[in-house]
Amino acid sequence: MSILGLETEYGVFVAGAAVQPDPIGLSEAVIRSVEAPGTSFDFADEQPLVDARGSVLPRHIAHPDLLTDEVRHINQMLANGGRSYVDHAHPEWSGPEVSTAREALVWDRAGDRLHREAAERASERTGLTIHLVKNTTDNKGRSYGCHENYLLPREAPFGRIAEQFVGFLASRVVVTGAGRVGLGQRGERPGFQTSQRADFFERLVGLETTVNRPMVNTRDEPHADDATHRRLHVITGDANLCQVATLVKVGSAQLALRAIVAGQRLPQPVDPLTAMRAWSRDPSCGVTQPCDDGIERTAVQLQRLWWQAASTQQGRPGAIADAADVLRHWDGILTDLATDPMRCADRVDWVAKLRLLEGLRARHGCGWGDERLTALDLRLADHRSGLFDRLEASGALQTLVDGAEVTDATTAPPPSTRAWLRGTLVGRFSSHVVAANWDRITFDIPRGHRTLHLVSPLDGTRDQWQEGIDRVHEMDGLLAWGDSIGWTTQPTVG
Repeated sequence: MSILGLETEYGVFVAGAAVQPDPIGLSEAVIRSVEAPGTSFDFADEQPLVDARGSVLPRHIAHPDLLTDEVRHINQMLANGGRSYVDHAHPEWSGPEVSTAREALVWDRAGDRLHREAAERASERTGLTIHLVKNTTDNKGRSYGCHENYLLPREAPFGRIAEQFVGFLASRVVVTGAGRVGLGQRGERPGFQTSQRADFFERLVGLETTVNRPMVNTRDEPHADDATHRRLHVITGDANLCQVATLVKVGSAQLALRAIVAGQRLPQPVDPLTAMRAWSRDPSCGVTQPCDDGIERTAVQLQRLWWQAASTQQGRPGAIADAADVLRHWDGILTDLATDPMRCADRVDWVAKLRLLEGLRARHGCGWGDERLTALDLRLADHRSGLFDRLEASGALQTLVDGAEVTDATTAPPPSTRAWLRGTLVGRFSSHVVAANWDRITFDIPRGHRTLHLVSPLDGTRDQWQEGIDRVHEMDGLLAWGDSIGWTTQPTVG
């Protein structure tokens, strides 16, 4: 089953403020300014303390940041299938579940647009100049996430997934990194590295996402039938602006996980944490790290092994729909990184950023500790600067989706998963929807509340249900039609 999704926590600040306003208040202002049909998020099915290693973390010892099932701030499910909310003092966009890397890219961009526009409206309402930035560190010791989610078969041993996937994650920093000025969690040492997140990981496996961060997160919350599926929550990635890098980030991970589930085993770095940091700090892509088969490899060389393993999955049952496109772009990036990384400046975030930074360094003769470089790093991620948008519009960056697709995706859900049915119902029957989450929608009807369960992420697609839903215009008619075709619903206490 090929189901995935992307989440982005945006940085938020006010320009020119002597003292920064409360980030939670700023985030609330942004999320309240999202203008899109939606409904309250239903926390009933949230289980953030269930660990994939077979345990449940006792609530009384859990770090407060893990308690994501507590209602604290505004939190809504939108008609385009995604979720917009405040999380850890950041505006966050959780894109809808999709079935291809390209769909993930489209709805990731849609989330960016919704929240950039919301930041503008929030600025008008508050009188503050609110900046929304798509990055994953403030260079002051704090890091926030761009998380990926992949649905996997429960029968695949988690231990094997964790053991194998760390090597893929460590080496992909040269492919999917967003680039960063500064070394160390606070950027305390001058330099440039390919990944914004690499310095923030402290162990290989664990449940936390904001403290003592692990490379492989063990949260076991599938938002599907937990007897047959698990959701791998990936927290190592950067927030990408380049379209090709976004596509390859999620598509290559899909394919790598598919190879792991199929039983393939690849060489692993002897010390994945050290390897990830070393490879991140090597824009030349020439540094090697020892692997467990006794061979020293660069990140590009290890990624090439993963590309080869992923290629063998082509043509097998359940193949990923856009695998050929992902493999082609991934191959092109690896080929160019191996010869001259700067050839990837039109597709890979860190290379595009490095080219601009090197231009600034050449003009001013400055070293990596110069504050102008840090400022440019931030401007590239800042929605108000428009710098990345201009690069894209000028043709300096390759594009895969156009503005019209993104506009449509701000209000319409993806067609290939249950997100279509959920988003369509939230949009068309919003006055009757009490709350929704990924796998359930609760309606307010004259006889009380009724909940529709969407257990399978592939049950609820446009092809399955559009013809029937288009014939229904009233709530009672919708429920009657749903009953006639076997929807799983139940009365709930209202």
